Amino acid sequence: MHAFSVRHFIYILIAFTAASCSNYQKLIKSGTPIEKFEAAKKYYKDKDYIRALPLFEELLGVYYGKKEREEIYYLYAYSYYGNAEYLLAGYHFNNFTQTYALSSKREEATYMSAVCKFKKSMPHELDQTPTNAAINGLQAFINQYPNSVYVEDCNKKIDELRSNVLEKVYESAKLYYSLGYFKSAIVSCTNALDDYPDMIHRPELSFLIVDAAFQYAENSVTKKQEERYEDTLLKIKYFRKEFGKTGEFAKEIIKIEEKTSTKLAQFK
Repeated sequence: MHAFSVRHFIYILIAFTAASCSNYQKLIKSGTPIEKFEAAKKYYKDKDYIRALPLFEELLGVYYGKKEREEIYYLYAYSYYGNAEYLLAGYHFNNFTQTYALSSKREEATYMSAVCKFKKSMPHELDQTPTNAAINGLQAFINQYPNSVYVEDCNKKIDELRSNVLEKVYESAKLYYSLGYFKSAIVSCTNALDDYPDMIHRPELSFLIVDAAFQYAENSVTKKQEERYEDTLLKIKYFRKEFGKTGEFAKEIIKIEEKTSTKLAQFK
C-alpha cells in the first residue's frame, strides 16, 4: 500500500511537471507581452530564474523605448545574479547604470555591479587579479556614493578581499626563502612590507629578511662575504628599530647577530 502511494505521488508529480512545462511553452509561443511580463515576475519571485530569464530577454525587445523596460532590465540583471552567473549579471547591472542614468535604481545597480566582481574574486591560493578588480570596483562605488547605505558593506567586503591579497603576497614572499633563493627572498619580503604597510605576519617577514641576508652571505664567494655580513647587521638594525629587542624572533635575531659578528671578526 505504501509503495503504491509513493508511485502514485511520483506519477502526479510527473504529470504536474509535464503540464507545467507545457503551459510554459504555450506562454513562450503565444502569450501576450502582459502575460509574459506577469509570468516572468512570478517566476522571478519564486526564484525560478531559468524560466524568468528567457521571458525577460524577449520583453526587453518588446518594450524597447517604453517605461516598463527599466523594470524588466533591472529584474533581468538580478535573474542572472540569482542564477549565480556573476559575469553576465555584472555586465547588465553596469549597462543598466549607463542606460538609465536618471533611474532611482542606478545607485543599487552600481553597487550590484561591484558585488558581482566581489563574487568572482579568487581564494588567496589563486591569481588575485579578479580580487584586485573587485577591490577597485567596491572602492569606486564608495567614491561615487560616499553617503550610500551600501558603503558599510562595501568596506567589509574590501577588508575581506584585502585579507586574501595580503595572504597571497605573504605566501609568495615566503616561497623564495623556502626554496633557498635568499637574494630573491630579501627582495620579495622587502617589497611585500613596503607595498603593504598592514601586511599580515609583518614580524615574520622582517625576520626572514634578516635570516635570508645571513644565509646569502654564508653562501657567497669569500670576497663578497664581508660586505654581505655587514648588510646583515644593517638589516638587524632595521628590524630592531621597528620591533625592539624583545618579542617574537628576538632570540633568533640575537643568534644571527652573534654568528654574523663572529664571521666579520675573521675578516679583521
